[in-house]
Amino acid sequence: MTNFKNYEYVDVTFSDGYNLITGNNGEGKTNLLDAVYMLCMTRSFFQYSDKNLIRIGQDFFRVEGHFDHLDEQLKVVCKYKAEGGKVFEVDDKVIRRYSAFIGKLPVVMISPNDIQLIEKGSEERRKFIDVSICQVDPHYLTTLNNYNKVIKLRNTLLKQINRGESSQHDLAEYYAGQMADYCVELIDSRNKFTTQLSSKYESVYKQITEGKEPASCAYLPNVSGSKSDIYDTICKAYRKDLILEYTTCGVHKDEIEFFVKGTPVKKIGSQGQIKSAIFAAKLAQYQWLRDQKDSLPILLLDDIFDKLDHSRVGNVLQLIDTENYGQIFISDTYESRNTDLLSYLHKSVRHLHIEQGQLHVRV
Repeated sequence: MTNFKNYEYVDVTFSDGYNLITGNNGEGKTNLLDAVYMLCMTRSFFQYSDKNLIRIGQDFFRVEGHFDHLDEQLKVVCKYKAEGGKVFEVDDKVIRRYSAFIGKLPVVMISPNDIQLIEKGSEERRKFIDVSICQVDPHYLTTLNNYNKVIKLRNTLLKQINRGESSQHDLAEYYAGQMADYCVELIDSRNKFTTQLSSKYESVYKQITEGKEPASCAYLPNVSGSKSDIYDTICKAYRKDLILEYTTCGVHKDEIEFFVKGTPVKKIGSQGQIKSAIFAAKLAQYQWLRDQKDSLPILLLDDIFDKLDHSRVGNVLQLIDTENYGQIFISDTYESRNTDLLSYLHKSVRHLHIEQGQLHVRV
C-alpha cells in the first residue's frame, strides 16, 4: 500500500490461515482489511469516495495484492489519482468492466458497521443481497446497474413533468416497461438467493447461540408477478410518483427480513440476539458464496471480539476453525486476549501489530 488512508507505505505477507492484526484505535487495522476487500470488490467496503481513500496531503494512492487462488496466481492493482481517476488492473491489464472481475476473489467482511444491516433501512439489506449475488453472477450486476440507470432517468423525468418542464408522459411509461423487464430478472435471483441462504442462516445462528432459538430469513419483494403485472403496478403509481417526484415501486424498495423465534430481529431489544443475527447472516453469506463458487472466500473480521460475549466468540471461532473456511483476517485492539484465543485454534497464525502506521511481526 502506498498513500492508502493513513499508510504512507506498507509491504506485508500474510498467512494462508489466520492473520491477527492488533493495535490501538486509529492505527489503521480496519484500513488494512479494507485494502484487501477493495482488491477483491474494486471498491471500499465502507463506500467511501475513492478520493477520500488518499492519505492526507497526497494526491494518489496505490494498493497491490498478489493472490494464490485455486491453480493460478493473480496480481491485482488499484490506483487512483486525484486528477486522473481510478485504474483497476489484473495481471497488468486494465479492467474496464468491473462486473467481469467481481467474484473472481470472493470475500466477506464482518464489521461493526454491519449493525446497519438490522437497525437501518432496507437499503443496507438490499446491499447485502446485491454484494452476495454479484460475486456469483456477473449478469446480475449488469442488470442491476441498468435498472438503477433507468430509475435515475425516470426520477429526473418525473421532476421535470411535475414542474412543468416536460410533458413526456409516454416516456415515463417506456421507462416503466424497462423497469419491469429488469425487475423480473432481479426478483428471481434475489428469491433464489434468500431461499438458499435461509437454511444456512438458521444453522449458523443455532451454532452461535448453542441452539437456543430458531431463526430464519425471508425475501419481501416490493413488486411481484409477471412482467405485465409489475408494469401495471408501476403505472398505477404514476400519479403518486409525479407528486413525490420519485419512483415508489420496484426492486429498489425490496426487503429481506431476518427473524429470531418468528419475530423480526430489528424489533427485538436484545443486543445479544441482534449481534448473533448479524454474524449468522454474514457467515451464512460466506457459506453460500463458498458453495456457489466451489472455493473458499477470504473472511475479514473487523473488531469482532468486543461485539460478542466470550461464549459466543468461542462458538464463532469454533465454527470457522475448520477446513470449510480459508484465509481469515481478524483485527482487534487487545493483543493478549486474542493471542490466548487463537492459541487453541488449529490453523497457522501470523500476528501483525500496527503502531504509527507501521506493521511489526509479533513472534
